Parts: sequence; structure tokens; C-alpha cells
Amino acid sequence: MSAARPSRQTPAELAPRPADIAALRARRRRARRRRRLARIDLGLGVAAAVVLLIASPGLAITGLVAALALAVCLISILVPRHRRRRAVKAHRAQRLRQDP
Repeated sequence: MSAARPSRQTPAELAPRPADIAALRARRRRARRRRRLARIDLGLGVAAAVVLLIASPGLAITGLVAALALAVCLISILVPRHRRRRAVKAHRAQRLRQDP
């Protein structure tokens, strides 16, 4: 038997639990989906604004409609983010109340 410490961790200590990996992959999938939907939403808003600016003769009214379309897209991105933050804060507060 050797008195020297092992220089590395054993493979059992290095291997993460399968449930952790599955949860991590699911979280990453949800994040990719949210980012993709946000990009699509923003792209549709910008495309609608460009089409309105090109197709209509009254630029003042078109600018207002385009700004409104972009505002709706921005709101559709920010509202779920705000709800998610509130849910995370509520969950943390609940955990703190439960822990002595």
C-alpha cells in the first residue's frame, strides 16, 4: 500500500448523475427554443415594419404603425421574461421561508 494521495479523483466522483445531465439538456433545449422564438418574433416585426414603410405612401402614419408593430414584438419578448423572473423570485423566497 502506498501512503501517497491519489493525484486524480476516481472516475465515479467525476461522472455526474444522469438525472443532472438530463435536466441540464432539457434546460438548454428550452433556452434554445426561447431564443429561437424571440429571433423569429423580432424578425417578423422588422419585416412587417419594412413592408409597411415600402408599400404605403404616407410615411408618418406608416412610421407609427411600424413603431406599434415593433412595440408589440418587444412586449411579447419582455412579458414572459418578466413572468419567469417573478416565478424564480417567488420560488427562492419560498425556499428561504422553508429552510430554518
